[in-house]
Amino acid sequence: FSQIRRDSLMFHKIARGYLKTVEGICITLLFIIFLLMVIQVVCRLFTIGQNFTEELARICFCLMIFLGAPLTLAEGADICVDMVVNKCPAKLQKAINILINILTCVFSVLCLKSLLVLIRTNAGVSAVALPWIKMNWIYSAMCVGFAFLFVVAICKIVALCKGCPDTRDINREEKALARKKESEMNLGI
Repeated sequence: FSQIRRDSLMFHKIARGYLKTVEGICITLLFIIFLLMVIQVVCRLFTIGQNFTEELARICFCLMIFLGAPLTLAEGADICVDMVVNKCPAKLQKAINILINILTCVFSVLCLKSLLVLIRTNAGVSAVALPWIKMNWIYSAMCVGFAFLFVVAICKIVALCKGCPDTRDINREEKALARKKESEMNLGI
């Protein structure tokens, strides 16, 4: 029993580490997009011709979306309309959530298959304004995102079947500490 517990703790540490890494990458990409937009505005003010900022910002945005999708799914922050599902009995809600995660797995596999074909057919193709960026690098990053989306959906299915919470808040400790500090400040401590 203790071996299973240790394996479970190790899995949770690996999952948390991965999700924290993805969060850091997404924050960095968002900051790069912000910097590129500032550069673009400044260049337009001084009528300096440049054509790389828009394309690089678009690439960063795509990477942020595809790499961040597993993070949002794991945290339960994905966008969904669940008004009807929330009115259903608990067992039906569980079954619907399992079905949704199965469909997410199928979608991920189909996207991975399509991306692999795209990678094979676009060998050597570069970005238009940034010839040093190969498009297959971006498609490969998207493959990584869909592979982890598949893994997260499988983990959610397993958690739902076991009756465990299917979402994971990777910033739980930081939020609890912030709440504690805020309550201490409110009390004048």
